[in-house]
Amino acid sequence: MTIKSLYETGQRLLRTNAFVSLAGNGLSAILGLLTLALLARLCSKGEFGIWILFLTVYSLADALRSGLILNALIRHLAAETTLPMIRRWAGAAWQLSGAFLGVMTVLIGIVVVVARVIGYGEQWPVLAGWIVGLSIVALPVNISGWLLQSRSRFKSMQAVRVGVQVLFLAFIAIGHYTNRLDSTYLLATYTLTHGLIGLGVLLAGWAQGGTLFTGTAQERRRLLDFGRFSMVSLLVSNLLRSSDRLLIGALLGPEAVVIYTLPQRLLELIEMPIRSIVITDMPRLAQLYANQSIQAWATFFNQQAGRLWIALLPLSICGFLAAQPLVQLLGGNGFSDSSNVLRFFMIYALILPLDRYAGVGLDVVNKPQLNLVKVICMLAVNVIGDVIAIQVFHSVVGVAFVSIATFLLGLLLGFQFLRRFAPVSLLTAMHTGLGSIQQFVKHVRHEWAR
Repeated sequence: MTIKSLYETGQRLLRTNAFVSLAGNGLSAILGLLTLALLARLCSKGEFGIWILFLTVYSLADALRSGLILNALIRHLAAETTLPMIRRWAGAAWQLSGAFLGVMTVLIGIVVVVARVIGYGEQWPVLAGWIVGLSIVALPVNISGWLLQSRSRFKSMQAVRVGVQVLFLAFIAIGHYTNRLDSTYLLATYTLTHGLIGLGVLLAGWAQGGTLFTGTAQERRRLLDFGRFSMVSLLVSNLLRSSDRLLIGALLGPEAVVIYTLPQRLLELIEMPIRSIVITDMPRLAQLYANQSIQAWATFFNQQAGRLWIALLPLSICGFLAAQPLVQLLGGNGFSDSSNVLRFFMIYALILPLDRYAGVGLDVVNKPQLNLVKVICMLAVNVIGDVIAIQVFHSVVGVAFVSIATFLLGLLLGFQFLRRFAPVSLLTAMHTGLGSIQQFVKHVRHEWAR
């Protein structure tokens, strides 16, 4: 393999949307970890725990809004070429976002009242106000991201995303040097960050704020008809991800949330490339299934799922062995329990790529209802297991152990459902993935020997 061919291959790779997405997600994950590491060191556990609870609820609400609109918007807008129709779809996205915000405000208010009645979450009324305020201020940022993604403008989309994180890091530095770094300061500056970036995307035209009144009932109805199904699946999936922290926060307090969240953020470094790779493979799987090439579909599925599983095996082993120094690197001293949580997460990480492919596979074969059944079963097991771990054993580490059982169940159910439509299996995926890695190593050796 010559230097010239290596350079040309590298240039082609850098121009692909898959690389831009992976690089942007990677940088975003690194900045997120940097932010977490700084706050873990600069804030008290109590203040930091309040911040984590705030982000958990806000992220859940934001994900639901995206689930309602994003996939449907991409489906209708990606191939649209006429400017009036593009503006109508953008306007419908703005209108539905505003309506969602109104419903969300009412629901959060009800949750706050119920929480106060049963004696949990004294800090929730204040957090609820900030969540609603941030949701309003962040609308231009969120909608610009949807519209840019719909038009395959990934560089601009990632620039907005990274810009929010960089500006917030700057505010953290200012708060530290002025001795004002508490939860109130974090909530205020995070909202201000989104306001400033939102103003920028409005001025750049990326959010298409002038289309607010151009959407019609037809566009809103078509977005809702498609989006309501994806929103339900996304709701259950995000509840699955956030239920651990919400239950820990409600039953054990904010400090326990911090112990669980630090290793969870390290796990995101593994989840990020999994998401990027699986999303990249999804169009190919859809194409093979549309062509009724079931055997080719199964071969490609087994190969890609097994290859990603094999690739993550050494990473998970290293993370398991180096759990203590990794947690200290991220959060400093005083988080010894977090290292045991991370060890369980590294075992659970081995299940993730196969589970992700199983979920995507069910969507591709047009069986999203089975995928929803799978996720609902996982949520039920996770919540029941978390309550037992917290109420009986008072253990954050036990909650991490429950995650292994939860995703193992999802993995087994996913492959069992898929076997009805294609010849796939766990053993075949692992064996095929190992064979693919061996072939790749032989190919590289051959090329370098030329």
